[in-house]
Amino acid sequence: MARVAPDLPLRANLSALDNIALIPLYQRHYSAVESNRQAQQLLAQLGHADIAPLRDPDMTPAQRFIAKLARALILGRPRLVIDRPGAMLYDVPYPDFIRQLAAQQEMAGTWEIYDFSWNQALYNQALHPE
Repeated sequence: MARVAPDLPLRANLSALDNIALIPLYQRHYSAVESNRQAQQLLAQLGHADIAPLRDPDMTPAQRFIAKLARALILGRPRLVIDRPGAMLYDVPYPDFIRQLAAQQEMAGTWEIYDFSWNQALYNQALHPE
């Protein structure tokens, strides 16, 4: 399982690209060049390659969420848990934002969203449109 949550911060002194590239660098022992290539490719797949040089303090909440999401996705786990996306995505209409990301072909696997019960209908609609 990979997780995206408000309590899993990015390293503020690193760029979005570096935050993502740390995963294959240290967990899979890839070279820095290969780790950066994988991170850049994932950001491009998500449609947000432009955030690669940004550090956490310079990102919007949606950009920060994309960096956290990419960091979770690069793990390659079949299950992704998003914990309280409304707390992280307060600058965009988040059900649609998440639906667009989850609908991309490269985003295989199960995406689960956990939040307060009164918000659950928003997420069910976002991930399972009629």
